[in-house]
Amino acid sequence: MLREIGFFDFLMPFILFFAIIYGALEKTKVFGEGRRDINSVIALVIALVATTTAMVTKALAGFLPWVGFIAIVVVSFLMVVALMIGDVSELAKIKYFKEGVVVVVAIIMLVIVVFALGLDKIIASSGAGSGISETDIALIVIIVVGLIAFAIFMKSDGGVPPGRTP
Repeated sequence: MLREIGFFDFLMPFILFFAIIYGALEKTKVFGEGRRDINSVIALVIALVATTTAMVTKALAGFLPWVGFIAIVVVSFLMVVALMIGDVSELAKIKYFKEGVVVVVAIIMLVIVVFALGLDKIIASSGAGSGISETDIALIVIIVVGLIAFAIFMKSDGGVPPGRTP
């Protein structure tokens, strides 16, 4: 029933766009301190334009399920880490941990955007990926990201949080 009235096609993307843009404008204070009126009008206009553009909503529809999946994986990972080492905030003290997380997340988000926009099919059809299936490409990306994360952890004091012995 919600799908019939456009809840998932218009309202949810609109709320998401509005919240992200409004939050970014409030955080950056582009139009000055305490200018919620201007920030809300600009966020409203951008959100309306974005949700009425079919390409944007289609890309968002392909992007959000992956973001949700990645969020579940990250939360599960943090729960397992918390069970093993106790205080997860200790991870932030590991040398290069924050930078490594930023790099890994950026790579994952880039891959998700490529798949959400359908650019993977364009790349595969252009001959650059001939003979390689989408599953193979995804596996290669996962292995590369894993190796980068592993290398970053090994550079940072052997991967052991400060105050702990291996």
